[in-house]
Amino acid sequence: MHTQAKPGMLPVSAQVTFFYYGDLAPAERFYGETLGFEKTFDKGWVKFFRLTETSYVGLVDESQGFHKTAEENSVMLSMETAKLEDWYEQAKARGATFKNHPDFARADEKMVTSFMLRDPGGYTVEFFRFNRRD
Repeated sequence: MHTQAKPGMLPVSAQVTFFYYGDLAPAERFYGETLGFEKTFDKGWVKFFRLTETSYVGLVDESQGFHKTAEENSVMLSMETAKLEDWYEQAKARGATFKNHPDFARADEKMVTSFMLRDPGGYTVEFFRFNRRD
């Protein structure tokens, strides 16, 4: 889905969020196998996984990337999905490490329902669904 930019706004073709790791192999398994995203680019030290038609997460070996890993990462990758229950069940079945679990029973009371995972580098990965947009 491509949307038209507002008049006077320059277009953007795609978006990549880069995460940095001391060891890429566990992160590559997490995004490729645990979450099941398609790897679309691989130069060894940098790998892209497609999240949507035009958004990606980029995994970077810190020894060759622009940034170094941090003990505590203050970046969160959040993805909106109508298939929240399916993503939750897949993550559970594939052994993901959860930071929290969704409260599907109280969805009517909340603006969003979500769950969060911890990736191998300590980054938070959130899947959420809007229940209503107040």
